[in-house]
Formats: sequence, C-alpha cells, structure tokens
Amino acid sequence: MAVTIPATIVANILEGAVARGADPAAILARAGLPGIVGALEAPDFVRLVRAVTLALDDELAGLQDRAQRVGTHAIMAAHVSHADTLGAAYGRATGFMDLMDNSFRFSLRESGASLLFEMTRIPGRTVLNTTAVEMVLVLVGRMLAWMVGNRGALNGAWFEHAAPGHASAYRAMFQRAPMQFGQSSSGLAIPRALTRLPVLRNEEQATAYARRTPLDAFLPQDASAGLPLEVAVAVETCLSVEGRLPDMVHVAATLQMAPHTLRRRLKADGVDYSDIRKQVRRDMAVRLLATTGDSVEAIAAQTGFSEASAFIRAFRSWTGLTPRAYRKSEL
Repeated sequence: MAVTIPATIVANILEGAVARGADPAAILARAGLPGIVGALEAPDFVRLVRAVTLALDDELAGLQDRAQRVGTHAIMAAHVSHADTLGAAYGRATGFMDLMDNSFRFSLRESGASLLFEMTRIPGRTVLNTTAVEMVLVLVGRMLAWMVGNRGALNGAWFEHAAPGHASAYRAMFQRAPMQFGQSSSGLAIPRALTRLPVLRNEEQATAYARRTPLDAFLPQDASAGLPLEVAVAVETCLSVEGRLPDMVHVAATLQMAPHTLRRRLKADGVDYSDIRKQVRRDMAVRLLATTGDSVEAIAAQTGFSEASAFIRAFRSWTGLTPRAYRKSEL
C-alpha cells in the first residue's frame, strides 16, 4: 500500500527551510522534485526531508528553536538499543531528547494502563508549525516500535494544536489510536502491557535504521496488539521456520481455535487476516535487508516468494523502492 504525505506537511517542511534562509528551489532540485509540489508519495517525501536536513545540517528541518545536527538521531538510536525492554527504551529516549534542551521538555510517566511519553513546549522557544510535533512523535514512536520487532499499538495520542486540515492522515501516522487535540501538551500513550516487550535490535542495526530516517517511519504500519499480535507472531514463526505463509486454518490451529472464530474475532478488532500476513512479510523483508548481507534472491525465498522478481514487485509496491535501492537509502 502506497503512503501519501499530505500537502500541508510538505509545505511545513519547506517552511522550515525558508525560515533558516535556504533556497526552496535549490532544495527541490536536490530532491529531484518539480518546482511546485503538493502531496507526495513517501519516497519523494523522504528525498525532500533529506534535502532539507542536509541543506540546514538540521535533523529537525528548521522547525524548532535550534538545529539538531546530522548524526544526533543515530546517536540516540544507538543509546536506546541498549535498553532491555520497550519501557526502558522509552526511558532512554526521553532522557536523551530532554538533554537537547530545544523547544520541548520531554517526560515519561505512568497513568492507568498506559505509559505516557509527553512533550511540553518551552515558553519562548520556536515551534514553527504542527509538523514540529508530528515528526517527533511519528519518528520516536516508529523507531521504538521497530526496536521490538514492529509489534505494539498505542492507547492514544494527543496534541497541543487544534485539529489540522490534514488530521485525517493521523489515523495512519498514529496507528488508528484515539486522538485529542487542543491539549496542554502532546504525546503518546503506550500500553503498559507492551512495555515488557524485549528490545531486539543491536547498536549496529539501530544506527543503520537511524540513517534511513525518515524512510522506515513512513512505511505503512498497522496497530498490532492482543489477538492480532498473537496472529502476527504465529505467521512470523511459520514464515521463519518453514519459509511459507500459513493460511488461516494453520494459524487457527496454532492458537487452538476454529478458523471461523478467528475470522470473527479479527473482524471485531477491525483487522483482516490477509493484511496481517502482508505486514509480517513486509516487515521481515525490511528487517533482512537492513540487518543481513543476504542476497535479494535469498530474502525472497525466506519471505515465501517463489521468484525474486515477484518479491521485487511486491517490495516496490510497499515502499516505492526496489530492495537494492532500499538497502542504499541512507544519508
């Protein structure tokens, strides 16, 4: 499924560049984009963000009070990778980001069934537009979900700004979580039950992920918790061990329930079994490309494709890139 970034977010990124005195025409040329842009597909948006980042030497794209120099995100990713669990990873990320003392204070606290990751504006500091908040929450939430194998969901997300014109895009950006606007701060509510998930990525893998930012952050991602998470684990286990995608009958038997019961319960959660299979397959392919030196042909076989050409077509439909181009996609 292709991802389209709303025109407002694209304009907000360019606004940051202009605010720092950069030439927008030169940036668009560097990104290989036409002089007038609106909504962008994810790969084009990634090129734009990278062009802005490199032109400004600022991973925050000119949207906050001070520049965050290129390489800072990779240092944070390496630091976070040494946590044992998702909860500890959020703790490390929060402490690291708060040390930056830029436009926001960052904090972490428990509330009911959630662990709250919160960002509060520092009075008098520049926050250029809503994307200054959106990008931080998307990048942090996606990176930490990736740290535990792209598993997990959100209990909620809240924002200090009023609902923007592109608020409909937030459903995909924030995993279909319930949302609130016009709050005193912004943040993510992470289910406490998921905070015990183990961190699976090592420092080398985390640094490589950060260099690809924001590509991985804008791949499609569905929320996965409860029964959908159990199904995803069963699919991934079968794919890893046997190299094949199991059908619903196989997974239902693994979970000790009837296929019609599994179908009914997934439907009640608003999830389709075929979508879970596709996401597990895609996530495994992305992980193998990012963390191994296996050939495209070998990865195609490991992810259940009978031919490399079919895998390449599928991967392009997921990311807008070929597997080889994805491997090279770093700053």
